[in-house]
Parts: sequence; C-alpha cells; structure tokens
Amino acid sequence: MLDKIAALFPARTVRVIHIYSSMVMLFIMLFFTLTGITLNHPDWFRSSEPALLIEADVPEALLDQVQHLLDLEAEKNPQGAKTAQPLQLAIPLLQWIRDAYQVQGQELRLEWDAEEQFLIADIQQPGGYSIAEFDLAAGTLMLERKDASLIHQLNDLHKGRHTGDLWRGFIDFSALVLLLFTLSGFWLLLPQKKRRRRAFSVSGVGLVLFLFLYWHTL
Repeated sequence: MLDKIAALFPARTVRVIHIYSSMVMLFIMLFFTLTGITLNHPDWFRSSEPALLIEADVPEALLDQVQHLLDLEAEKNPQGAKTAQPLQLAIPLLQWIRDAYQVQGQELRLEWDAEEQFLIADIQQPGGYSIAEFDLAAGTLMLERKDASLIHQLNDLHKGRHTGDLWRGFIDFSALVLLLFTLSGFWLLLPQKKRRRRAFSVSGVGLVLFLFLYWHTL
C-alpha cells in the first residue's frame, strides 16, 4: 500500500523539492530555532533600557499645516474639527517625529480630542514603543520612546508581535515551506522498505513524547 502511495509522485521530483525547500529554510529556521531558545529563557538577557522622555515644540509650519486641514474640514462640515479624521491630521505630525526623533513602528493607534485639540499616537514596534502626545492648542509635543535590546526585538519578530502584515505573511510563507520540506522528506522515505519501519518508530517516539508533555503541561 505504501509503495503504491509513494509511486504517485516520482522520487526525483520530490527530492528536488526537498533539497531546495531546505535551502530556502536554512537561515530562516536558524533564526526561529535560536529565538525559540531566547524566548524560553528571558532571564538570560538584560532588561531593556528605561523609556526616553522628550518635550519639544511643534514647528510653526507644521501647526499651520494641521490647522489648514482642520479649516478644510470645517468648510465641508459645520462640525469642523469634531469630524476630522485622526489619521489625516496625524500623517504630517508622524512624519515629523519619524525624521526628528527616529520614531519607528508598524502598528498605530490614534486618539483625537477635538475640543482640546489633543492627539495621542501610540506606535508599537518589535521590542519597543513610542507614545506621542500632541497638544496642538499649545503647540507642544510630549514623546515617550522605549527601544528594547536586539534580543527582545528578535523575540518579538519570532512571535510576529507588532510587526505588520508583511512580516506576518513572511511567517506564514516560512511555515508553508517548512511543511513542504517535512512532507517531501517523509515521501522520500516511503519506498525505502528497510528504513521506513525504523524511521516510523522514531517518529512515533517523538509523537508520544509530544503528547505526554502536552497533557502534563495543561
């Protein structure tokens, strides 16, 4: 039965898939393997640096640009600033702090208080964050920024935490290629009668160990 299943795809084709999928995954799996260890032992590494607090004045030209956006919104709608979209107002402000203070991050949450003309931007990145509070009425910025160590950044990349859609898509791609590598290796073993019984026994031990630890961990 297993021989008939193995004959469905030629061994030569499967071997090529197995070899090149392993080459694609070589450094990727090294990354996920090593960061899997660092994730499991966070006490091995120093904690991240304390948050950095920055107070600054928002440039007049930038305030004029934001006010112009609010005036345009007022012309369209009597509610004016109350209906202004936070992202529309935030774009020039965020570009400024990215250039001036090297603020980075892929995930963004905004809060806009139209009455007080107060905008809060919560920017998350792997291993760190930035919280920018723009008081547009006073023309001031309060920025809290925290940058974690390289290990913490890599750990967050392993988890896909605050990484954005592109990196999460890369994780899905890596999982699919690894699945292809694993299944092609299994497929190459099927026609080898002398080896497959021993190999299946070894994989069975791995499965039993996994299930044992699973049930005793819950």
